[in-house]
Amino acid sequence: MSDVLIIGLIVAGYILITWLFSLLGNFREIGSRRLFIISLFLTPVMGLAFLLSSQERKIIPYTEKSYKCERCGYIFSESYPHCPFCLKEGFEVALKPVNKFMT
Repeated sequence: MSDVLIIGLIVAGYILITWLFSLLGNFREIGSRRLFIISLFLTPVMGLAFLLSSQERKIIPYTEKSYKCERCGYIFSESYPHCPFCLKEGFEVALKPVNKFMT
């Protein structure tokens, strides 16, 4: 094999290992993106040190079902057949279900 192909495989393997390792950062305060950058530029060994020094996440995000009016953009927590605000103005706009990101 040529030297360029070997170097390319080594670099691709290094980036793949760094990406797989950074997935562990999702459960820590450091986060996966920051851990990926640290591991990529400072080696995965330094990334491991940062991962172990980081605390576990205290807040777990979740989604809540809500309903949004496409015309006025208002988000309701309860389902209505039409937007009450737009209905007062003479428009019958159906609400669409959306998942609202909560922390």
